[in-house]
Amino acid sequence: DAFFGSWSLQLVLGSILLSLVWPTFKYYAKMTAILFVSFMVLVIPIPLFLIKPRWPLNALISGIVACEFIRWLGVEYEIRGTENINVKNGGVVLLNHQSAIDIVLLSRLLRDFRNIVPVVKKELFYAFPFGIGSYLVGVVFIDRKNTASAKDVMNRESIAINRDNLKLAIFPEGTRHDKDTLLPFKKGSFHVAIDSQSIVQPVVVSKYRFIDHKRKRFGRGRVIVNILPEISMQGKTKEDLNALVEHCQSTMQAEFDALSAEVQQYCHL
Repeated sequence: DAFFGSWSLQLVLGSILLSLVWPTFKYYAKMTAILFVSFMVLVIPIPLFLIKPRWPLNALISGIVACEFIRWLGVEYEIRGTENINVKNGGVVLLNHQSAIDIVLLSRLLRDFRNIVPVVKKELFYAFPFGIGSYLVGVVFIDRKNTASAKDVMNRESIAINRDNLKLAIFPEGTRHDKDTLLPFKKGSFHVAIDSQSIVQPVVVSKYRFIDHKRKRFGRGRVIVNILPEISMQGKTKEDLNALVEHCQSTMQAEFDALSAEVQQYCHL
């Protein structure tokens, strides 16, 4: 009786009942839960991160926990193309950006890439203590409102690409969205790849068909991720920039269309 009378159990049971009869509540509950867990798995281990600060693999266990949690909520990842990963190469990894829960996907990719860190807006650093935890796992923060500052940060990271075989995970669209057509790619990530004479590696994520942000629905489904072959930047110059952007945009769009069509059968709102 004491167990069933506890506030915590009542809260859990109440949330389950509300989720069953009110889909909008389930949407907000799932989104909040995912973001909360993503926050906590980077905050609780901060003392351990201090042993080797700025090491990407600090986030490995945190990512496993976050992925298991999102799987429990009905979302699973299928990763393809891992044979295209060369952990001995640094470079730029391009991903399409759909939702705030992409943070969980990035943590999943760490298992395969090993030395990958996301580039995010500087404002997230001030989300205390989440920003501290993110910094300690190697996340790169840039001030998108200050072009000179952003270029200075990315110039430093282009050195780390070759020195540490670091891979920078960048969302070239610049902002998240749930449209069927990828937004025009910004050129900053391509400048970094050419400056470092490293590689660009497109990674395409299928549309999150289990989420409908407009209708506030969050069901169950699968995310298919395809890691495409590296594109070498050796010998490339800024004169090749526009052609490179166009090639990556069209390649990723075609793969996004194919994966999004395939994943439809596995997703339910």
